[in-house]
Formats: sequence, structure tokens, C-alpha cells
Amino acid sequence: MARVETPFRASQGQRNNFYIENNDMRHEKVSLFKFIDHWVGGPICLGLALLNRIFHPLYKRHLCIPKESLPPGHILIVKFFGLGSITLSSALIANIRRAYKDCKIIFLTFKDNVPIIKTMGLADEILVIETKNPFVMLQSICRALSFCYSQKIDIAMDIEFYSKFSTIMSFLSGAPLRMGFFIARFWRDSLVNVPIYFNYSRHILEIYGMFAQSLQIENQDIYPKDLIITDDKRENVLGFLERRNIPHVKNFIGLNIHASDVALCRRWPLPKFVALVEQFLAHYPQWDIILTGSKGERCYADEFLNLLKPQDRQRIINLTGELDLDQFLALLSQLPLFITNDTGPFHLAKAVGTRTISLWGPGSIDLYGPYKEEKDFHEVIYKRFPCSPCLYVYRTDPGFFCAHKALCMQAIEPLDVMTLIHQRLNERA
Repeated sequence: MARVETPFRASQGQRNNFYIENNDMRHEKVSLFKFIDHWVGGPICLGLALLNRIFHPLYKRHLCIPKESLPPGHILIVKFFGLGSITLSSALIANIRRAYKDCKIIFLTFKDNVPIIKTMGLADEILVIETKNPFVMLQSICRALSFCYSQKIDIAMDIEFYSKFSTIMSFLSGAPLRMGFFIARFWRDSLVNVPIYFNYSRHILEIYGMFAQSLQIENQDIYPKDLIITDDKRENVLGFLERRNIPHVKNFIGLNIHASDVALCRRWPLPKFVALVEQFLAHYPQWDIILTGSKGERCYADEFLNLLKPQDRQRIINLTGELDLDQFLALLSQLPLFITNDTGPFHLAKAVGTRTISLWGPGSIDLYGPYKEEKDFHEVIYKRFPCSPCLYVYRTDPGFFCAHKALCMQAIEPLDVMTLIHQRLNERA
């Protein structure tokens, strides 16, 4: 794999002339949740930790699930953020299903994650936390906890990254054994009694594998589940494209300019995308581009399209917000190449077997990038800045050290991407 990775070299121009993107309301919503999680969740966790220590003076931690607690009847998996993380957790869940065939898996998550969980078959039951307003959220929390009590959860697996909310939900689920990432804090240590080491130097698939190891599962399959696109789903999206006067997609590449609300600083600046598109369309007159994205990303897509020349805009099919998950996956499976930021669609493209070129900066390619043999099929572009990666670090907000300017993303040049595009398209020829 031709992996483009260079050390930090910031010119004076890069230091002084930043392209500042307008963060939208989606980022503010996530920031608000993080604020509440820290300042409201913190005292609640501390209070629960104190009560747990008082009422259980002989409180004991386990390095793995005790044999007498196996096989489990019900496992609760808690994960709220990260489409990519949920997709990659499929390997862990598949290993649990193979080892404990009679175990019922319950997934606790936000509403936006339900489609991918259903599509990948990750759970027997999905509990949804609604976030429309505090009253609705409190109602959904009570419903979820009531269901957990009725099911008598044996093991709660919190695979979120040090969230107070996920810690609280795991504890209040009533599960006697609660797995979660270890951190040397009283509140966490007192509520998570089966700690899992979050080793930042290892890939997330290996880290998830440590959950399976603690469940005493041997002979794991570490790779995530492939998404199989049925003929019906493929025909459905091809029919949709035909209605848009797109007879086939063999001469289209996919483009994702977005990143999830978790860290918008992962977005490559729009002027860079514009320059890339102009170079690509000029060099490949026989190729066009399909632009993808969710409904909430339409305004950002329109902003991007308005920066393009009219003749270039005509060669881009904008499907932002027009496809459901099944249609998007079917479309991805038909594309010869998908160019994307480090975000959920990158992992979905991998899952359906589509070649990718992904752009990285705040995120870690070692933690979330292509894993082992996948590197032969998926290209990454990453400028190794001293402060990168800044995601997944406890109590450090992504982009904190650069005031959310994402110099690591700005340092990527359109020529870096075009070089890899040439390689991939020449291989097809």
C-alpha cells in the first residue's frame, strides 16, 4: 500500500493563514452533551460510587469474567457515539455469539445508530435513548432501565470511551458484572468491576478483542463482519440511480466531504476538496463524481457545490440526504473508489469491500485505520503532527491544541490525493 505519511512541516503561511470553517449546530449539540456528561454526569457518578462502596464494603474487581458467571444469559452493550466504532464492534459481537449461542445481546444506544445495528444484525434487542429534550430523554432512560431489570442482565459491556453517561447506565442496569475501559479515577473504578485496558498503541479491533478475552473466549476472529449486499438492495439503488438518469456507476467515484458531529475538525477544508475535484475532472473527462452525505449535511454539501465552477458542478451527482442506509451501502458496493475523511462512511466502505482513500489528522490511523491485510486495499493520507492524534484522549477535546483549526488536515494537499487516485484508476485500466 502506498501510504502517504509525512512528519510535521508547518510553513509560516500555514501558521498564519487558516481556513476557518463554520461549525454548525450539530457540533454545538455534541459539545453540549459533553458538557452535561462532564458537569452533571460527574457528580452523579461520584455519588453512585460512594453509595456502592458504602453498601458493598468488600467491593471486588475482576480481571476477567469469573467462570461461575459463564455462560451469560443476557449481555448489555452500551455505545452511543461513533458509527465506525459500532461497525467495528461487529467482530466482538460475532465472537460472543459463536462462544455463547444462547446469550441474548441487548444494545443500548442513540436513535441515529439503530439502522446500522439492525443492518449488521448486532443485537437481539435495541434500547433507544431519545435526545429531543430532557423530558423525553428521561422517559427513554427509565424505559431502558426498566427493561434491563426485567431481563436480569448478567454482564454490561460499556464500550464507550470514558463517558459518565454510559458508566451510569451500565451501573443502573443492575448487571452484577460491568465491563469498561480502565481509568484510575475513583468514580470509574468503583462502578466498573471488570476493567479493560485501553491501549492507545493497539488497533481498536484488538482492544475490542480484550473484551472477548475477558469473557474467556478463545480462537477469536478479529476482523469485523462483512456487509453482504443482496440483489434486491442492489437493484433498488440501481433503480433509484436510473430515475436520476444515471445508467451505471462504473465511471463514478464516491466523495464524502463530511465528518460526524463527534469531531468536525476531521473535515478536510472545502477549498482543498474544490481544488481536488477540479484537478480530477480536468484529468479524467470520462469520469464523474457522486457526492454522499446525510440529511443533516445538506447545507455543508451545498456550500461545497457553490464553490465549484458551473461546468464542474454539472459533473457531480449530489445524493446528500437522498439515500437511506441500505441504499447508501448498496451504492458504496458498486463504486470503484471512495474518497472520504476519517469518519463512519470510511468503515462502511471497508465493510462492503470498496477501495478507499481516506484523509486523517485528529484521528489515529493506528487505532482506527485499515488493519493489517486491509492496508493493501485501503490508502490513507496522514501528516504526523506532534499534537496528532487528539481524538480518543481522555479529557482532551479534539482540536484543542490548534484552536480547532486542524492544521494536520490543512497540511494535506490535493496532489497527495491525486497521486493515489492515479494509482488506483491506473490499476483498473
